[in-house]
Amino acid sequence: MTKGKKILAILNILIIVLSNQIFGQNTLTKEILWTTDWSPNGMYIAIGGNIDTLKIYSEGNLQPYKSFPVKNTITRIKWHPSFNIIAVTTQMSEDKSFILNLETNEKIELNEIATEGARGIDWNFTGEYLAVADNDGRILIYDLKGKLIRKFSNENTKSITAIDWHPRKNILATVTDKIRLFDIEGNLIKSIKHRQEEVLLLSIAWHKSGDFFVTGDYGDEKDKSLLQYWNEKGELLKTIDISKGEYRNLSWNTKGDRLASASDALRIWDNKGNLVSEGKSTDYLWGVSWNKKGSRIITSSLEQRIILWNNKAERIMTIE
Repeated sequence: MTKGKKILAILNILIIVLSNQIFGQNTLTKEILWTTDWSPNGMYIAIGGNIDTLKIYSEGNLQPYKSFPVKNTITRIKWHPSFNIIAVTTQMSEDKSFILNLETNEKIELNEIATEGARGIDWNFTGEYLAVADNDGRILIYDLKGKLIRKFSNENTKSITAIDWHPRKNILATVTDKIRLFDIEGNLIKSIKHRQEEVLLLSIAWHKSGDFFVTGDYGDEKDKSLLQYWNEKGELLKTIDISKGEYRNLSWNTKGDRLASASDALRIWDNKGNLVSEGKSTDYLWGVSWNKKGSRIITSSLEQRIILWNNKAERIMTIE
């Protein structure tokens, strides 16, 4: 990376961090649980943040199962769709993003990601490919063994905040200043400006059918955070502006009839964007994930709370 590009990448991250501090959350001094994901077999829950540790909990009783040291910030965790393998992105860390096999504890570092790290990661629908979206505005595609297959630009060098594969095709969606759709070769299919205001996007989730996807943005002191439903072609279907906080993460249940969003509250939506349930939170929720049965939701938060909810957004258990 050239000196100029490195400075630009650092500035991009600082802009995001300072924006967090201005709008509702002081994240500069917080130890935050950024991300969580429930294993496809339903047995484990992974939690990460800027707590210098990747934590794995047993699903049944939320007791610690394993932990792995990771310096500074884990930005996102994504379980492989079939194997007991986790992909992890890091930011502002001496530890590179990596693939971790929980059966063998083998850790494979992912090379050529931006020096300042990455915030987006996702396996494709077959589990054959892993995509990482980094803080230099690039998408990198790896195989299961961590070999880099391809990398390409997201049109500019702005930090990409999230990435999601289409559930049936090798098409990628990224979010940052815009929504962008790419094929696996790196060809831009579509670039979408999601609103008139210059507001950062934070999250994206394809529906299980692949017929539509949902995005969540940051908002600011003047503009409310938006949850937006889009069809597969990138045409806007619905906009919702009821949240008092940004939409950090989104998660569909296995059946595909409920979407959970993490913001100032846990909210559960149907396929048409109707609010079904709402669970109040005393602090901002960051990570969110459903269990395999669609009966439970796990969230992680700004104040390091791990909360287990039922599918009606009713609180079952809190770990401080």
